[in-house]
Amino acid sequence: MKFGSHVEKGPLSKADKVVKRLAKGWMHLPQRASPEVVFLPPNMGSGGLLPLADMADLYTIAHAFKLLSSRDAAVSGLALASLECVAAKRLGRAAAEQNLADYLSGVVDGDFACPSAGTASLWSHARNAARRASAALGLRWVWCAERRELGVECSGPSGNTITVTPQARSQVVRRLRSALVAHYRERLLAKKDQGKVYEVTSRSRVGNHFMRSGSFTRFAEWRFIHRARLDVLPLNATKCWQTGGDKRCRKCGAHLETLPHVIQHCRSNYVAITKRHDGVMDRLVKALKIPGIVSVNRTVDGVDLEWAQLRPDLVVRDEARKKIVIVDVAVPFENRSVALEEVRSQKLAKYQGLAACLERQGYDVKLMPFLVGALGGWDAGNERVIRLLGINRRYAVMMRRLMISDTIRWSRNVYVEHVSGARQY
Repeated sequence: MKFGSHVEKGPLSKADKVVKRLAKGWMHLPQRASPEVVFLPPNMGSGGLLPLADMADLYTIAHAFKLLSSRDAAVSGLALASLECVAAKRLGRAAAEQNLADYLSGVVDGDFACPSAGTASLWSHARNAARRASAALGLRWVWCAERRELGVECSGPSGNTITVTPQARSQVVRRLRSALVAHYRERLLAKKDQGKVYEVTSRSRVGNHFMRSGSFTRFAEWRFIHRARLDVLPLNATKCWQTGGDKRCRKCGAHLETLPHVIQHCRSNYVAITKRHDGVMDRLVKALKIPGIVSVNRTVDGVDLEWAQLRPDLVVRDEARKKIVIVDVAVPFENRSVALEEVRSQKLAKYQGLAACLERQGYDVKLMPFLVGALGGWDAGNERVIRLLGINRRYAVMMRRLMISDTIRWSRNVYVEHVSGARQY
């Protein structure tokens, strides 16, 4: 398949169904879970098993491109002559360069509106593969008149369009595969419930470090995290197969029993929720290396009365250099990226007056939130905090993973204790 051999789609589609079912079982997901979580790569928190049917099309296109762009003039010349012959037979006349690009792109109107009566070939397979992949990958073949060469155009990782030229022929598979991954990611994120957490957790490989190695992660967390991220845990308000039942929280009865309520807001779980927050903060405190007096969860001395009641999570005060670092930790639920942005803004607004008061006293104040999602989302702004606190770069790699795994463990403990009543810590 990787070398352009034609493989019937029927067996591949059947194999894809089996792989998808088994992969969901491996991730402890119900069969109603979105299939994209099987397709996306492990660094996005998924299985990394792209559909074989899609990969067959991808490799067929790549093989045709590599033949036409071969550095061996005899190979590329023979491939081009063969393509011209097939395209001319379809057109009923000699094919121009743009006709070759249109043929390989799967164009079915204009000059190619007439039905084909030709025999199957590598080029007809490449044409059919391009037509199937055009919507998902934004794929089409293009003819560059200036360089007089064929290229492959597809979607880039940022939504832009990129063109793979013969000079970059070695990148064609990687580019097409990247476009396929981006397509499935967009499809997952478009889902109202099952895509909201993945919008955050798929942005950073830090939050998915356990997918390949399982480091610092128990099987108990493994069975929890994928269902939690897709919001398919059996809670009162999320049982889509149950109608007419009581959807209120089984503990407080005041709100709908959704996952954000259970692991973030239910008063009966506040002790474990606080311990989850403190676990992140404690790792920061133990790892910091900058000089100064460290205070944890205490009021700040020498400030105006209106700010004297605030208790930032971490304050490092260096009187010798008149510098103060204020860090406040939060563990928000990953309800889309905007949720983390809102928490960051709230933290900055809460302590901005305190920072201004200290600046009036001549201090150089750095105020920064530190955010770790309740289901393992990692905020990119945390990297600035790690650098500012002087944390060793090698240890920071492990610290990030430990923070993610600790947070997932506490969220799982909160959930299990909520639904079972059995203490988990």
